[in-house]
Amino acid sequence: MARLGRFDALLTAVAVRKPGDQMSEAIAVAVQGYSQAFRRRRFMNWFPLGLAYAFLYMGRYSFIPAKEELPAFINNHVHGIAGTAGAITYGMSFLLNGVLSEKWGGRVGMLISTAGSAVINLLLGLLVMKRESVGADNFLLPYATLMAANMYFQSFAAIAIVKVNGAWFHVRERGRFGGIFGIMISSGLFLAYTVSPMVMTYLIKGHPEGYFMVPGGLLVLLFVATWLFIRDTPEDAGLGVFDTGSAKDFDGSDSLKFMDILGIFKKLFKHPVVMTIALMELCTGVLRDGMNYWFGAWAEQSAMPGIRSYLGIGLFAAGVLGGLTAGYLSDKVFQSRRAPVAGLLYGVMIVLTAAVFGTVVGMPKDSIAQPIIMFGIIVLSSMCVIGTHGVLSGAATADFGGKRATGLVVGVIDGFVYMGVGIQSLSLGFLTAKSWTYWGLFLFPFAIIGLYLSTRIWHALPKRGGGH
Repeated sequence: MARLGRFDALLTAVAVRKPGDQMSEAIAVAVQGYSQAFRRRRFMNWFPLGLAYAFLYMGRYSFIPAKEELPAFINNHVHGIAGTAGAITYGMSFLLNGVLSEKWGGRVGMLISTAGSAVINLLLGLLVMKRESVGADNFLLPYATLMAANMYFQSFAAIAIVKVNGAWFHVRERGRFGGIFGIMISSGLFLAYTVSPMVMTYLIKGHPEGYFMVPGGLLVLLFVATWLFIRDTPEDAGLGVFDTGSAKDFDGSDSLKFMDILGIFKKLFKHPVVMTIALMELCTGVLRDGMNYWFGAWAEQSAMPGIRSYLGIGLFAAGVLGGLTAGYLSDKVFQSRRAPVAGLLYGVMIVLTAAVFGTVVGMPKDSIAQPIIMFGIIVLSSMCVIGTHGVLSGAATADFGGKRATGLVVGVIDGFVYMGVGIQSLSLGFLTAKSWTYWGLFLFPFAIIGLYLSTRIWHALPKRGGGH
């Protein structure tokens, strides 16, 4: 087998067998790379999957810049209620969608996600187009309902992308995939915060429904790409069985014996590593949206409100740097352990949340330096939280979920992420209305808790395959 580059050289031991072979005839191949056919087919799998995830993020967050063009219809009250409805729906939907994704597979989950979100975004665009006939007083209910429906379909994608890529990446290289995961997220944020406003300004100015219809149309194309190119496993693509070195599932086998929801969750909530990761990701949800979501609202009151228009570019750069750095450290420095990387990044977040408080309290509101410094803090914090989310939700879930339980683990953990999103949304909405002094103070303890929890699983690795 040919040597094919440094990225795939991370693999140390892979068991491959052709379909139909007996397990006793499996060929254990100690390699430092993959065949050209495997690498080419894997790229054809994860690249359109990554594009789909990025455009789903565009269809998830483009409502934030849309708010600025629709102040009479999407005021702070509507914005807050719709966002909370979406976060609750997203978090709760994992209880069902994790099970469905295990039954139907990640590819079907991504098809459902792209198709469903495409339809809902197009309906949101139609609602905005007909807003005058609907009326400002009646806009909240259909808007919040569609936002919640969008987040339901979006939740399939988080499970699908980890479940599919978990079957294509060995545990020794999933930190790098976590970096790719971070880039996908940051690309989607760039599309939502920067590309969407540019399209509105230069191509279809005066038609705010485009904030929803453009991503809706693009998601139709990604549905087609998912159908054509994405396969759940290398075996499904005709490449043989690929032993990823992941942990066995919660019943000690390579497949779940039953789909009893209560039984599955009983096992999940007794798994110390999975639950610790879930609590860490709750902190990530608080910190990520607690920083990014409220920067725009804070900037409106600063001496430089226009700085928020650069947020998409800053988040993209932060996501790429944070994702790749976290993935590299996890695989190369910490031997595929995820918690040490997350712990380091939570440590940086302790400093940054304290800096938010110091910047708000210690600098005059009419200072041009204040919004610039705050922008830098937000970008650095995004590097930390996207890197953390990548190695935990993008890599650790696949490590410990096993062949047939990855979707369930992703569902539970991402549910905790959005529990954190809901906590910060309700809390900071109330606190910042009183004083922005509370912004950094509220976030600070969650960074400390995240660091502490990471020390509890500092040495955790899956206990099966791949030399673990």
